[in-house]
Amino acid sequence: AGVRTVCQHCGPGRDLARFKALGHVARGVDLNPVFVAKASTHAPTWLCDLRKVGDGFPPEMFDGIWAHASVVHLVEPDTFRVLSQFARLLRPEGKLYVCVKAVGDTGWLDEPDGRRWYTVWEPEIFAGTVTNAGFALDQVDKGPFVEVWATRAR
Repeated sequence: AGVRTVCQHCGPGRDLARFKALGHVARGVDLNPVFVAKASTHAPTWLCDLRKVGDGFPPEMFDGIWAHASVVHLVEPDTFRVLSQFARLLRPEGKLYVCVKAVGDTGWLDEPDGRRWYTVWEPEIFAGTVTNAGFALDQVDKGPFVEVWATRAR
């Protein structure tokens, strides 16, 4: 049966389609109902506030979680709580990819398709937050985004 992977804040489903094409059993969540409808054409997708993602799935259900530019829309305390939920949703030794903005200003940003909150992180602080949420860091890439690859700690 393929690797069970959830794609958090999946948007219209681009990454879901890629995971499915690679043989993963992909699942998506997003807060935007339009994106949920689009993403559902690629893989099962649920309308879900990321801050409550732990309520939607049983513990240790996933082998991996892909959270590309999703927790960037959360304030720092919510980010820690969501990362802790990710740790609970991953099987032991499960893998996490998560990235956040490392440049710019924290606050509301008006974009062509709406207004969004962004939290900008210092790389070391974000890496520490991931560790404190129950992960061992595998790799931290610094640039305009802080990209973290991590493994659920036992």
